[in-house]
Amino acid sequence: MSRTKPTVLFLPKWYPHEAEPFDGNFIENHAHAIKKQAQICVLFVHSEEQSENHYRIEETENQGLVEVRVFFKKPTRPISFLNKIGTALRYAKAQKIGYEKLRSKGFQFDLCHVHVLSRPSLLALSLLKKEKIPFGITEHWSGYLKERNDYHGTLKKHFTKKAVSQAAFVTTVSSYLKKSMLQHGLQSDYHVIPNVVDPEIFQPSERNSNQVEVIYVGNLIQRPKRILDILAVFAELKKEGLDFVLRLYGEGSEEKDCRRYIEENELSTTLQLKGTADRVEIGRQIGKSAFLLLFSDFENQPCVISEAQACGIPVVVPDLPGIKEFMREELGLLFPTGDREAFKAACRKMLTNYTDYKRENIQAYALKTFGEAVIGKQFGELYHQTLADS
Repeated sequence: MSRTKPTVLFLPKWYPHEAEPFDGNFIENHAHAIKKQAQICVLFVHSEEQSENHYRIEETENQGLVEVRVFFKKPTRPISFLNKIGTALRYAKAQKIGYEKLRSKGFQFDLCHVHVLSRPSLLALSLLKKEKIPFGITEHWSGYLKERNDYHGTLKKHFTKKAVSQAAFVTTVSSYLKKSMLQHGLQSDYHVIPNVVDPEIFQPSERNSNQVEVIYVGNLIQRPKRILDILAVFAELKKEGLDFVLRLYGEGSEEKDCRRYIEENELSTTLQLKGTADRVEIGRQIGKSAFLLLFSDFENQPCVISEAQACGIPVVVPDLPGIKEFMREELGLLFPTGDREAFKAACRKMLTNYTDYKRENIQAYALKTFGEAVIGKQFGELYHQTLADS
């Protein structure tokens, strides 16, 4: 490699696009964190139901990131097995189209970086074989965890094992995810590098001195988020005489049930569904909140917790392994996963004690652990070592 700053091809399974502007934004955040260490070109492939052409290309420049999105028309044959084969073939062709587009712009890649297995690794495996370009993997998927238990399928397991065994490195966003992958027999050179936080967006804001504002950010679904339990718990806390507003940002399949529950219990001023918002607005709302909460059955390493910490606010979260390894006593309260009464007790305590937590200490921990400069440097060193060894 002649260049001191390598050129890296990002191959994400999830990435923001017009139909899903927040899908895989944590991967985009990683790209922004790394861009000072490497030239990043993102090649994202996705199917779409309606399309005049079998393949459609979008090219964008995103604050220093070169992005090529290739969309392919989803097969609609009456036999599902044939659709799966057709989808895989079109995905592979779309990757090739995108790669050729980037090469036509003069990019020569030193390294591929796959984000979330296994389909995006098809091109990485091909380039490793044909052009001797090494690749690494960053895994975010919670399906390997025993709590979710979604790692199934002969073909998926075959390609996942092949990709992991040939990767120069595998990073996971938590030690628990690393352990879970190893338990599935996925051996590689592992490194734990968590999700990243943009400190320009997520930072403390002035709190409302007249109102205790609590925040939830996530999908409005019962599994794994337990959203209906969250509403019920805070309805009970309201009946106990505690004064607060819980603002919930997100959408999901239980949204209608949430609205019905709020209306039937006349809690519209206390439990507020705010829908979706962009990252800047979410950062502002978190920064002025008293605390953030989650009541999930399973999680990996949720970005929203580290974002809350960057904003200097404490959290009330379940003691899931991927969460617990990044928690300290001064950062908030842990409760036993799935224990509704323990969750309520923790929220009750936090509603009256949230001012005891030192915002500057929480923010300092977040920047030291999840800050862009820190995460970017970790990936930069890993890239350098990989290329030195190749």
